[in-house]
Parts: sequence; structure tokens; C-alpha cells
Amino acid sequence: MHKNRTVALKQRLSGYQRKALILEAARGVFLRNGFEHGKTSEIAKGAGVSEAMVYRHFSSKAALYRAVLRQTIREQNENHAVLMSTEQGTAGLIATLKRYFEIVVAQREERMISQFRLIMLSLAGDGSYASLVYRRALRMTGRSILEALKQAKEAGDLHGEILDPADTSMFVEHIGTVMSTICALPAAHQPYGSNQDALVLSALRFCCRGLGFTEEAITRHLGTG
Repeated sequence: MHKNRTVALKQRLSGYQRKALILEAARGVFLRNGFEHGKTSEIAKGAGVSEAMVYRHFSSKAALYRAVLRQTIREQNENHAVLMSTEQGTAGLIATLKRYFEIVVAQREERMISQFRLIMLSLAGDGSYASLVYRRALRMTGRSILEALKQAKEAGDLHGEILDPADTSMFVEHIGTVMSTICALPAAHQPYGSNQDALVLSALRFCCRGLGFTEEAITRHLGTG
């Protein structure tokens, strides 16, 4: 009876739904194994369809891989629009970091949180997906980060040497990715000692201090004492 019901549910799936299932399964396989070693048979199994069905929706493994990359690009563009502040200099950079850590800690943006998990999965595999995401992120944000740091320096909000914008972006990204993984754990298993709001501010202060922002600038732009 259960088997018949499962078959019936599969039959009711639309072509669009099957394609989405295949695409999601493909992303997991390619993340773990890369393009060369990712097998369409494994993708089919993960999607719960036949291998022939995979090729009915995608003409080749390369076409499926390109579809995964297009999806990644769309998601990255959406994330960029959500995170990046329209403000300039110190205010803009701190506002962006605050929004980023709010998403990381609160775990309310399921789309973004799942992407953090995909990054971790890729890093545990061949790393090609994570490398693609990182390179593209640097192209999208590197110039604006450098400009914000320069403006902060000119305003007297930053002391010491301006860090390389690529390193700056990656340091923050790595902290957020690991924090996201930990914050997804059951509350009893989380090692952090602060509540969500305090944890956001702690992560934000940690990064701002590392970038060289003065305590006065951090406090002024956070509006806290």
C-alpha cells in the first residue's frame, strides 16, 4: 500500500517539479564530487527518478552542471541585493556586516542558510563549488569593500593598515559560514555564551576590531554604549 502511494505521488509530480528535484540532487552530487566524478546515476537516485528522466530534462551532464551554476549565480545575486547597504564608508560597511550576522545567527533566511551548508559540503569535497562562489563574491564586492575602508580611513574611523579587500571578504565569510553551521545545532549543543542579539553584536565587534575600526566608530555606528 505504501509503495503504491509513493508511486502515485511521483506520478502526480509536474515536469517542473521533477526538474527541480533533479537540479537539487545534482547540486549535492557535484558539490561532493565535482563535475568530472559526479555521476548522473547518483543524481537520478537522489532525485528519485530514472537516469533516462534526467536526460529527458537535461541533454547532458554538462548541461545539468551549467544549470546548477546558473542557479548559484541567481542566488548569489539575490544575496548581494539583500546584504549590501546603500550607505557609504564606515556606516555602510558596518550596516552590511550587521545584516550578515543577523542572518547567520537568527537562521531565518532558509535560502541563505542552506547556501552556507552547501559551502561547507563543498569544502569537505573537492572545493570547486566553494571556489566558484568565493571568486564571484570577490568580483562583486571587492571594489566596494576597498572604497568603504578607504573612506573610513579618511574619516579617522580606521587605524592601522587597510587590509586587502579579498582577505577582508574571505575572513568575514569564513566566520559567518562556521557560525551558521554551529547556530543550526540544537540550542543545547551550541557553545556560544550569548543570546542571539548579543551574539550578533559580539561577532560584529570582533570583525570590526580586526579590520581596524576604532572603538568610538564601532559604538557610534552601532548606536550602543
